[in-house]
Amino acid sequence: MIIDINAHLGHYPFRQLRHNTTDGLLALMDASGIDKAVVSSLNSVFYRDAHTGNEELAEAAENANGRFIPLATINPKYAGWERDLDQAVSEWQMKGIRLVPQYHDYQLTDEHGQAILTAAVERQIPVAIPQRLEDRRQRHHFDAATDLSLDGVLRAVQSHSELKLIFLNWLSISEDTLKEAGLCDRILIDLTRIPILLVKTLPTLIESVGIQAIAFGTHIPLNYPGPPLVKLEIMEVTEEDRERIAWRNAVEFLGLEER
Repeated sequence: MIIDINAHLGHYPFRQLRHNTTDGLLALMDASGIDKAVVSSLNSVFYRDAHTGNEELAEAAENANGRFIPLATINPKYAGWERDLDQAVSEWQMKGIRLVPQYHDYQLTDEHGQAILTAAVERQIPVAIPQRLEDRRQRHHFDAATDLSLDGVLRAVQSHSELKLIFLNWLSISEDTLKEAGLCDRILIDLTRIPILLVKTLPTLIESVGIQAIAFGTHIPLNYPGPPLVKLEIMEVTEEDRERIAWRNAVEFLGLEER
C-alpha cells in the first residue's frame, strides 16, 4: 500500500492544473499506484474564507470511498476560525490542519500563529506546514509568498512541547537542528523534495531523525508523482522500512485505521 501525505484538490490561480478534481485526483492516484492521499484544499489558500474550501474538501472526501484523508486549512486571522477548526475536526473528522502563513499574512511566531498552534495542541491534532507551494523561480508576479525557513518554524513551536508537525514540500531540512530541538518523535517529513542520490540528504536524514519520521509524498497535482515513486523504489532501506515510509508511518502518525 502507498499513502501520499502531500496532495491537493482545487484550483491554483497562477497556472492551470490537471487532475485537481475528485475524479481527476483519484484517476492520477490509480495510474500511479497510490492507494490513499492526505489531501488539502488549494481553494482554501486563496479563498477569502478558507473554511469554504474545507467544506468542499469534506464533500470530496465523502465521495472518494475512503481514499482521501482530509486536512483542514485554517486561517487564524479570519473571524470565527476557532468555530471552523472545531467543525473540521469534530463534524468532518479531518485528521489535522494545514497552515499557510506565507499566504494568509501572519507569522507562526505572532499572536495569530501562536493561537492556532495552541489550539492544535489542545485538540491533539497535528499541524502540516508546507515550505512552499511552487518554485519561486517560476512564480507569477502577483504571488508574493516567500518560502518558510526552518529556523522560523522552530522558533514558533519551541513553547509547544506536545505539538506534532508534518513538514510538507521542504528542501532545507537540517537533521541536526531537528534533533537538537527534540522533535524527532513528533514529526513527519514527506520526501517530495528531499534529494536521495547525488546529494544523499534522505539517507542522512533517516540516520539522524529515524525511519519513523519519513513518509511518502508527491505534492500532486502541482508536481508529477513519478520522481517520489522512483525515490521510494530505489532508496537503500530494508523492505520493512520501505513499507514504513510508503504508508505505515502515516497511519501511525495520523491515527488512521489499517485497511
